[in-house]
Amino acid sequence: MRTIAIINQKGGCGKTTSAINLSAVLARAGKRTLLIDMDPQGHCAAGLGIPEQRIELDIGDAMLGLGSKPIDASKLLWRAVRNLDLAPARMRLAGLEAARGGLADLPDKDRRLSAVLEKFASEYDVAVIDCPPSIGLLTYNALAAADMVIIPVETGFFSLQGATRQVNTVKTLSKRLGLEPHVWLLPTLHDTKNTVSTDLFEEMSRRFKDRVVPVVIRHDSRLREAASFGQSIVDYAPGSTGSEDYGRLGVWAIENLKPRTQLPADQIPIINVATPPVPMVNTTITTAAGIARAVTTKSDKPQPSFANAGENGEVKSVSRAEDVARRAQEFLRRIALGRNAAEAPAANGNGSHESTAVLTPPAHTQTITPVSVAMPRQVLTVIDQPKQQPAAMTAGTQSLLGVRETSQGVLFVQPIESGQTIAVAGTFNGWSPTTHVMQRLDAQGVHQLCIKLPAGKHAYRLVVDGQWRTDGHNSNHEPNPFGEVNSVAYVS
Repeated sequence: MRTIAIINQKGGCGKTTSAINLSAVLARAGKRTLLIDMDPQGHCAAGLGIPEQRIELDIGDAMLGLGSKPIDASKLLWRAVRNLDLAPARMRLAGLEAARGGLADLPDKDRRLSAVLEKFASEYDVAVIDCPPSIGLLTYNALAAADMVIIPVETGFFSLQGATRQVNTVKTLSKRLGLEPHVWLLPTLHDTKNTVSTDLFEEMSRRFKDRVVPVVIRHDSRLREAASFGQSIVDYAPGSTGSEDYGRLGVWAIENLKPRTQLPADQIPIINVATPPVPMVNTTITTAAGIARAVTTKSDKPQPSFANAGENGEVKSVSRAEDVARRAQEFLRRIALGRNAAEAPAANGNGSHESTAVLTPPAHTQTITPVSVAMPRQVLTVIDQPKQQPAAMTAGTQSLLGVRETSQGVLFVQPIESGQTIAVAGTFNGWSPTTHVMQRLDAQGVHQLCIKLPAGKHAYRLVVDGQWRTDGHNSNHEPNPFGEVNSVAYVS
């Protein structure tokens, strides 16, 4: 039996939602799944329609009673759906961590959950743990049992800011246990139409690189509706965006769920998770217009605030001043490119209506503190430029639409009017909607992408402006487990 722990101390990140729906997807895929609720709030039971007043035993009772009396599985476990059982939690679970709660006095206080799971190891293929929103003995027990740790991170500023600390916390706790589980960040509650949300997702991918799960959980109001009806999303709305996203997460989890590494504690790097004082540094940033600008922030020496994943998997520190400076630079670059300026239509000689914003920055030095960033007032001058229209496709180009095998690889071609951004997600990239983005070629009137793929059959779908679609220019299709249709490419 392999174990997945889903952990985050920040509320509203989709932790319990992910635990319930990932478990349901694994169960539907034929995996005998045990969902363990280690959160004293007991939301897993509510989300699966199990009445709290009828719960006789919870996971805390099993942990405390282990060794002194046999575990009565008929009273502890609840069958939610086929292949999915729940070991619930109750509010009294929070008392276990107290000085007189019983757990702290046990010699194996941080391994009790592992021992309970061993009792059921032959009956289940996968265990999913919904961790508590705090660091204590319950979280220690979850990490001690975990082969994989998934940290749901909402694609919002405060969630991203806390992601580094969360990764460092998990690594520090695992170090004390002498373990090294596989740690992943899962983007959740993602709004594909929101520019800030998209930018923060790109920032997460840049900082954590291959630590980010190649599946994005998009915002879907039906996820909340499903929980209120006591059902998983795959049972409540099988054709929904949430069902599709968690379905792909389940496929990815099955392919990547591997045994954890157990190492001596001195071989795991020590990571400081304390939040030190904010440093003072002097930073020079350059705007997109080539204007150098001094940025002063408070500090004596650099301190870690955010992190990038290094080549060896370690978390590398980035100073808060550097992060503020980089954000300021990016903000000014966007203004210079006209990204945040409203389009001002003004007809030119060709009858086109497109405006480009040109930045005229002030010459004075701007002071920025870590608490607030006061950006200088920007003077925008609107200059009309002719709008370049995409070229019409020729008959030869139209014949290339769809997918075909070439000497360079598999060529995907879509008409340019299909959307602004098109990506190819399939079995070859873990169904990632961001790994393989097609190149937009206005002169040819198409989006295209060439990928080297091994011989065999490859299922895929197109992600057009955030919406998943079947390739209408490929006649090779097959049904998928979510009641929809995948396109298929064959490589000889």
